[in-house]
Amino acid sequence: MEKTTSTPSLHSKFLKRPDSLQLELLPIPEDGPLAKYQQSSTGLVHVGFKDLTYTVKEGILRRKPRDLLRKVNGEFSAGELTAIMGPSGAGKSTLMNILAGYTRSGVAGKLLVNGEEREESTFRKQSCYIMQNDNLQPLLTVHEAMTVAANLKLSARNTHREKQSRVKEILESINLWQNRKVKTCSLSGGQKKRLSIALELLKNPQVMFFDEPTSGLDSLTSKQCVMLLKQIASTGRTVICTIHQPSAMIFEMFDHLYAVANGYCIYQGTVEGLLPYLEQSNLKCPPYHNPADYLLEVASGDYGDFTEILVKQSDNGLNQEWRNKQRNSLQFQSLDHIDKLMESGQITPVKAPPILFKKITNGNAKEATFCGNSQYPTSFCNQIYVLLKRTFLLISRDRTLTYSRISTHLGIALFIGTLYHGIGEDASNVLNNFNFLFFSVMFLMLTAFNCVTTTFPSELPIITREHFNKWYSLKSYYLAITLADIPIQMVATLLYAIVTYFLTMQPVEAFRIFSFLFMCVLISLVAQSFGLFIGAIMDIKNGVIFGPFCFLPFTIFSGFFVQLNDSHPYMRWLFHISFLKYGLEGLVLSVLGYDRGKLPCSADYCHFVYPEKFLDQMDMEYAQYSTAVIFMLSLVAIIRIAAYFALSLQIKKRT
Repeated sequence: MEKTTSTPSLHSKFLKRPDSLQLELLPIPEDGPLAKYQQSSTGLVHVGFKDLTYTVKEGILRRKPRDLLRKVNGEFSAGELTAIMGPSGAGKSTLMNILAGYTRSGVAGKLLVNGEEREESTFRKQSCYIMQNDNLQPLLTVHEAMTVAANLKLSARNTHREKQSRVKEILESINLWQNRKVKTCSLSGGQKKRLSIALELLKNPQVMFFDEPTSGLDSLTSKQCVMLLKQIASTGRTVICTIHQPSAMIFEMFDHLYAVANGYCIYQGTVEGLLPYLEQSNLKCPPYHNPADYLLEVASGDYGDFTEILVKQSDNGLNQEWRNKQRNSLQFQSLDHIDKLMESGQITPVKAPPILFKKITNGNAKEATFCGNSQYPTSFCNQIYVLLKRTFLLISRDRTLTYSRISTHLGIALFIGTLYHGIGEDASNVLNNFNFLFFSVMFLMLTAFNCVTTTFPSELPIITREHFNKWYSLKSYYLAITLADIPIQMVATLLYAIVTYFLTMQPVEAFRIFSFLFMCVLISLVAQSFGLFIGAIMDIKNGVIFGPFCFLPFTIFSGFFVQLNDSHPYMRWLFHISFLKYGLEGLVLSVLGYDRGKLPCSADYCHFVYPEKFLDQMDMEYAQYSTAVIFMLSLVAIIRIAAYFALSLQIKKRT
């Protein structure tokens, strides 16, 4: 790095505000009131990049390459709050995603850590990416969310008391301790943003990336958010964020500015050096004009095309003359002024917790755990345990996924049981009994499918954030969410099956009752598996529209509308792959098969007095219950494995 030169102060060029609200750009006092924010240089992490290019292909038939970043260079130092700015489409979010490791394909150039090419897996462990949307679990309280994160992100060597002490320390630091019992869905926008930051601080990251941290916040809350980021940076971390159009006050709080336009770097340096830098190209900011707005106007070409001149002047990010090694812009005295405002109650009191951290290294060391080696802070088994607890807690509070599902099954069971009351013991109602069994197949299938299809896609943004930030492996999450929902689905299914079985007066024989209940559970598990698969590859809207195509075409081959022997020879193979056929056969055999005796007849004539005659007419005389069970269990396993790989591809596509 070249020796930096001092730059003139720009206080006179910034929009003037009352002294009570102004943040002055002041030098660091040797023993000032905020000397507590200073840290040793040991273990600091500087993030850099050299000749960074990002190319995408556009078009459908002729896919033409287009560069969104063009050999940009830069370095973001530890202890600085860095802002990446630029107009829409300039490449600032693309640059952020590449630096965070969120975007990896189509990237050329070098990503550096402390001047050396970084090892991606190691860097990901020591960094975090807080996205624009908070993506929090809405049904968890603040303390529950922090506890789950602590159990996943802190080593198993830490005791429960140590984890809770850490949670309390961070929540108190960001002024959320008094809201610890509030569900995240009831938090304000600023509180959600602070909670998102707190969740990642548990891992003690050395590098923190923020995508539009002030998006959707009012001016006061935005100022408090940026102030918190500044204090986090002052503890020695590298804090990098994209920001679109900050106010003049917020703009002054940044230590380092990296400006992009059309995929090039047009400025890299201190905030106070921006306007003198632009003046070298005869770009003079008008009086009482926000320098941040002026920068965006210049980058957008409102004053002419100066991109090439500014890129040459900044050497596409290589020019370090406008950097200030002294970090005068840390504004410790301004932070002291903010502390006084917090004490007076004018703004929300927040502060960065004093955290020491280890030096980042480029290695592949893996922590040994009781479940084998893991690249995550805690073991695979512990991840499943924590995620199962969280999922059960969410399910217990989810009215749609739990209470509505159970009440729906109970309500429909009472209705159908009343409608078909007593049909199971009379030969004159064999066809009605068959209709009841087919309705049961369709009802269990649709309810199990829709419950998962409409809820699982909403989890994807949360999974993406947590998995990317190394909370847990995708295998542990999928296994936990799969295991957690099975008991609820089984309770709802068994509730429907038991009520309808006895209200319709099916034979009271233990093996028949068990066979009926077991087949009902298998039907619902197959449908639930299809729901997981569709939810993993489609959003809610497309899942509701296209999801039924997974099973509705097979209803015609279920044996209810058309029997096997009556169908066209070339289409009979479809009967053998229809899980609805096997589900219906399993229920019919449970109540009418296994050599059931002669049925009583209350009418003048009953055609199906002997159940074997009915089975023969329905082409079920050779059906085997065991075959249906094997087919359904195999289908559950195959579809759930396919759903896992679909989820894995979806997560990779998002990252």
